[in-house]
Amino acid sequence: MAGTVFTPSLQGMKHVKSESGVILTKPFLEVCKHILPVLDKFGSAMSIAKNDIGGKITLFPI
Repeated sequence: MAGTVFTPSLQGMKHVKSESGVILTKPFLEVCKHILPVLDKFGSAMSIAKNDIGGKITLFPI
């Protein structure tokens, strides 16, 4: 799986939950940032979703 657009997201998912199962905000938002280039691969049809996700990420400074 090395070298794909999904690799950073999949690696980041390992650190999103605490040992008690709570989703940690900062690691979650970091993984969300890695999703944006994946959406680029789908072309302009996903631009609205990309802008929406990117805008929400910037609302929460990390």
